[in-house]
Amino acid sequence: MLLFDLLKQWEPAFTHAHSKVHMAPHNGKDCPLDVFLEGRFDEWQSWQSRRNFEREYVVSLIQAGRPTRWLFAGLFRKRGRTHHVTPRSHYIYDLERIEAAEEWVGRLYLESQYKERNSYPKGKTLAYDLEVSELLPERLTIGDFPGFKSVNLTKANLDIVVRQELTSWRAALSNVKGIYLITDSETGKLCIGKADGASGIWGRWCTYAATAHGGNVALKKEFGIDALPERQHHLRFSILEIADIHAMPGEIDTRESHWKQILLSREFGYNLN
Repeated sequence: MLLFDLLKQWEPAFTHAHSKVHMAPHNGKDCPLDVFLEGRFDEWQSWQSRRNFEREYVVSLIQAGRPTRWLFAGLFRKRGRTHHVTPRSHYIYDLERIEAAEEWVGRLYLESQYKERNSYPKGKTLAYDLEVSELLPERLTIGDFPGFKSVNLTKANLDIVVRQELTSWRAALSNVKGIYLITDSETGKLCIGKADGASGIWGRWCTYAATAHGGNVALKKEFGIDALPERQHHLRFSILEIADIHAMPGEIDTRESHWKQILLSREFGYNLN
């Protein structure tokens, strides 16, 4: 089944001739999927550097993994736009979500053979291309805590977990101390860290959500206030091992040193001690 056939069912007045498709990939600065999970997609999409939405309808898709896979993010009706000149010339679009399509937002995955670099094709370009490949039973979210061995959070996802204080994550991470790994996916450098405070890994990671560097000298230089904001998108957080919340700081120190030696994070990473 094709997406545009469904759109016609949801909104009888919809036609591909009167629509633009917003195909949102990672642009090097923002990850649209993270923006969507944070609940900021509508505001983020409304800001455009050019007049990209000069049709009555906007079909919004987010790249999901491979180049041909897309997540349906909504069907919108354009109500207007305004032009602004500061901090630089841009347009703010007033886009209204079409309620009949909302049930499928964040659930519907599509396959496309579209290979052009233009992220704003006209509807007629993709009217016979976007094929439904999967329907999730529920809207995509960060999800429940997956278990300590399966934690793999981007910085953006960590921010969501902390900002929303997701119950299962906070319960799990605040009840253990341990050793965690921060990976810089751009450089390949590693940083081994310890959480030995009363609030466990949760408390330590809240600091990273707020600062990106957690007070680490090398990370502060790379991701601190003078760094480009998009650098934070390259940070990933995982857990190497956990310890009882009552474990003594000396025990945690020993394990932290062990992992630094094993992973050579002093020689080639962000650990300076």
